[in-house]
Amino acid sequence: MPQIFDEAGREKMRTLLLENGFELIKKYGLKKTSISDIAKSAGIATGTFYNFFKNKEEFVYQIIVHKREQSKAMLSELTKDGKLDKAAFKTYIMMLYTSDNNIFEYLNESEIAQLKARWPEEYWRSNTNDQATIKQMLKMLKDPNPSCNWKVLGNMFKSLALIGHGKEQLYPDKYTETIELFSDCIVRYVFG
Repeated sequence: MPQIFDEAGREKMRTLLLENGFELIKKYGLKKTSISDIAKSAGIATGTFYNFFKNKEEFVYQIIVHKREQSKAMLSELTKDGKLDKAAFKTYIMMLYTSDNNIFEYLNESEIAQLKARWPEEYWRSNTNDQATIKQMLKMLKDPNPSCNWKVLGNMFKSLALIGHGKEQLYPDKYTETIELFSDCIVRYVFG
């Protein structure tokens, strides 16, 4: 008999699936992590998984959205009087790019290509989402530079993500210092 979830239980199970699935993908990779493994880790039947997600590709996309929402919550926690100052903004950037929340770091090139081929274009290329996210972030900052261009800032954040994705090619003992210097550059650009 299928499990029945109320709204709160459904959201709790969805979050559990996303978190457990992320951990399994980190540990075993996307290809070796099955929907059955993800469902089992959350204590549900494989068929019940499909009440939450259409397929594995949509599930991975929802992990990205889930982690993005966690990042936004982290940003809100750092605000003072509803605004982020330079120090808090730098702390946010450092937390964002030194944390272990980027699923792409655990995917190989063929897995990423497979996802992009199966995802609708808006999943992986959404200027509207980028613009809304960055403009929302700029509104949370205390006295940002009015000439700060959202596309430049978006490119700076994407550049940090690319650095994280290729960090095995960097000197590991200087990775955090490198991210810190890039963070300083972003803070200078945003605050002038």
